[in-house]
Amino acid sequence: MLNSLREATADLHQELEKENLANKITDHTITLKEYQLLMLQNLLAYQTAEAEIAKFLDISKPSKTELIKKDLDAMNQDFDNAVLNFHVNNKAEAIGAAYVIMGSAMGGFVIGRELKKCPELKSLPKQHFYAEDREGVQSWNGFSKMLKSHPFSSEEISLAQEKAKETFELFAVAYNRDFSLA
Repeated sequence: MLNSLREATADLHQELEKENLANKITDHTITLKEYQLLMLQNLLAYQTAEAEIAKFLDISKPSKTELIKKDLDAMNQDFDNAVLNFHVNNKAEAIGAAYVIMGSAMGGFVIGRELKKCPELKSLPKQHFYAEDREGVQSWNGFSKMLKSHPFSSEEISLAQEKAKETFELFAVAYNRDFSLA
């Protein structure tokens, strides 16, 4: 399952990485307003996906949504509980969506390290979403171990692949959303 999800989403993953504001963190050029926008976009995508995944799978606690809200609160940035049109209909689809959500922990760990090097973000309090937190990485390791050890039917693999692709597309929609900033 893990390899099939990785292969099915590789192009979408690469494209999404190029097209969002997180790149400005890794090259240290992001402004505070851009960071707030990125966090609102992340919130929209994560709370949409996590609410649907939770119907079929236990999501690690704290959820990505909770971590993002904590960071937005610390920046005194208003947010709402809006969601996009996205549905998960069974456990196989939940696994596909969770692959994207859980896999983001690896990138978040790296971005968390780079965040500290951004001149415009030096005044931010400790961040929880983009953080050098091993807990997220450990959750990913446990999830990937489950994917490797559990037997999945070809239908389940296909459903998971399609939902993983849809989840990357969900993030693309969220990263193109504009928000009014406080």
